[in-house]
Amino acid sequence: MTKLELLVKVMRDGGWHSTEELVLEVGHRFSATKHVAEKQGYRFETRRVGVRFEYRMVVEETVSKGA
Repeated sequence: MTKLELLVKVMRDGGWHSTEELVLEVGHRFSATKHVAEKQGYRFETRRVGVRFEYRMVVEETVSKGA
């Protein structure tokens, strides 16, 4: 499995993931992998919690409204 595939697998739940978790799951250069994913159209949000950062993938939900 490629680093990009690992990153998408971990982050596709749409939840917030800490730097520490991403280092363990994807590797120390997860930010480089995140950059590659962004170039391929994936979107991410970043938030600061204290002195640490967390990241999440923006997951588009397909929800049918109406009827």
